[in-house]
Amino acid sequence: MKGMKNREVTINKNNKYFDIFILALIAIITYKIIDNYNYFFNIIKNFVSIISPFIYALVCAYILNPVVNLFEKKLKFNRAISISITYCLLAALIFIALFFTIPSLIESIVNMSSEIPSYIEKIQNWSDTIFQNYQLNEFITQGAFIEKVDMIFTKISNFTIVLLQNSISSVFSITANLVKLLLGFLISIYVLIDKEKLLNNAKIIIYMIFKEKAANNILSVLNTYHKMIGRYIGIKAVDSLIIAIIAFVGLIIIDAPYAILIAVVVGITNMIPYFGPLIGEIVGALVTVFVSPIKAIVVFLLLLAIQQFDAWYLDPKLIGKKVGVSAFGIIFAVIVGGGFFGTIGMLLASPTMATINIYYSRMVSNFKNKNPNIFSKKK
Repeated sequence: MKGMKNREVTINKNNKYFDIFILALIAIITYKIIDNYNYFFNIIKNFVSIISPFIYALVCAYILNPVVNLFEKKLKFNRAISISITYCLLAALIFIALFFTIPSLIESIVNMSSEIPSYIEKIQNWSDTIFQNYQLNEFITQGAFIEKVDMIFTKISNFTIVLLQNSISSVFSITANLVKLLLGFLISIYVLIDKEKLLNNAKIIIYMIFKEKAANNILSVLNTYHKMIGRYIGIKAVDSLIIAIIAFVGLIIIDAPYAILIAVVVGITNMIPYFGPLIGEIVGALVTVFVSPIKAIVVFLLLLAIQQFDAWYLDPKLIGKKVGVSAFGIIFAVIVGGGFFGTIGMLLASPTMATINIYYSRMVSNFKNKNPNIFSKKK
């Protein structure tokens, strides 16, 4: 009996030392990761870059899957024909869009580039007019204002030089991303062909990693998030297309320059909640200001009126309460999402926050039901 107790003491003592050893090992590994975070982040970055075609493939397949389901389940075509029709329609839409928009966009950009000297001349005339004012000229020449202006222009010139130096590498980077995007587009065909098998394998992996209850919760969250993305992104794309068409017609009516360029920018930026419409209005005004300052004000007011129509009538009619998140929550999500994931983060901000809001509301409701005394009104 005494020997068994001594053995238990020895085992517990050994387990204690083993736990200390594991904690020390974890601490050392954590320290090394933090101390060499650039190395580990570069590994992650390179890994993401390598698998990016497969990420593009999953995104592309996710977007096109509803169209494939329409042909396969509603119209009773087989899987191969449904995928073929979907990709042929997509290719046709891309071709039509490029055929009608790219020439006009290129013409607008070329015209703007050719008019840069006249814009610079107008800026010089404005500055000459300002300096002709005696009181303003005296204020500017006194103190260190001129030195600050010179410093600002020096920084701008240095920034321009760096930008030009990096332009070649940017072109190569864009080309590489286009190749990965095209590869992902082709891989997405095979993803759609084997989508049921891939989804089942993903579910099996989740159940292998997590316990059954946790796995069920994860799949429930993913299903809710999937529905929210479909509700927001799809409907918002239709809303933005309508706004772009209205903006284009309005810009043509007021004879605004670069109407198609501004309309495309307005349609794209309208996908981003709250900040997007403002960006579209500012870009439209800046594109027009050098042609005519008065026209720039008119363009800004027109785009502002269109965005107010969207905010107060069209958007509520199309989306309504489907997202169900406060303005503060959406703005917070857009800022955080944009900071971490750029434009994609901004686009997914609303459905992400809506999903979080659904489960937060459930947690609060369950907590209130379990603790009714805390929230009961005091008599």
